[in-house]
Amino acid sequence: MGRLAASLTLIALAVALVGTPSAAATSVAARYQLRGHLPELGEKPALRVFQTNAAYDAYRASLGDANVFPAASSMFMSFDKEILALYVRGNDSGGRCFATTTGANLDGDAVTLDLAWQNGTCGAPITAHYPFILLSLSRTAADGSSWITPTRSVCGAAPGVFDSRACAMLSGASPAPTTSAPVAPTTAAPTPTPSATGTRTLTPTPVTTSPAAAASPTPGSTSAQASASRSPVAAAASPASTGADAGTNYLLYGMLIAIGVLIGIALMLSRSSARRGR
Repeated sequence: MGRLAASLTLIALAVALVGTPSAAATSVAARYQLRGHLPELGEKPALRVFQTNAAYDAYRASLGDANVFPAASSMFMSFDKEILALYVRGNDSGGRCFATTTGANLDGDAVTLDLAWQNGTCGAPITAHYPFILLSLSRTAADGSSWITPTRSVCGAAPGVFDSRACAMLSGASPAPTTSAPVAPTTAAPTPTPSATGTRTLTPTPVTTSPAAAASPTPGSTSAQASASRSPVAAAASPASTGADAGTNYLLYGMLIAIGVLIGIALMLSRSSARRGR
């Protein structure tokens, strides 16, 4: 009985050990987005991961004329729920491309892409031999957990090709972008129009002037010149103090002086007459 119990215990441990690796692996949903051949992506196997739209657009722009990748808005994915993985085979034997049926599995700290070959060049010339595939990976594993952490990596390999494995770390990974609270774009302060400037506009006081007075300002009127230099409105109102009023003042002064002279003469004559009478 003791030997039977020991044997059953060993069998149970063996079954548990065999079943542990399969239980640890968790599938991650993957969707094909683009495939083809492009020599500019490099001669050796490589893998790139894009976790934001900005990172993906920056890589597209860096390719220049060799950019064949679509914008994220035209693909069947969104960065708030998925990330992008680009696997590049490098220089291959030719005559084949990656199949559109893809998958991925999370095992420990690595997500491994499940890639397969397909005969043909997927629309490329028959001489093409630089296959690549772009696919999206769900941010959530099949068990409902979020697997995006800085310590994990994404790996891929061309089936049946020696030394074709390539990985990319998720270091610096950021949470999924949220759309509930978008950041308002920064806009420059509007340039004020001429009607909204800080220059003060003077409103002229209505005055009654003659045409002659409006045409000839007083040469010595410094206050009128200062007002004209400050504002066009003030300049238009300055002819109110013109030569007509000045001429009227001069005539009045002359009359007063003449009257004074006459009065003085009359006083002198009256005094002289008084002296003669004595």
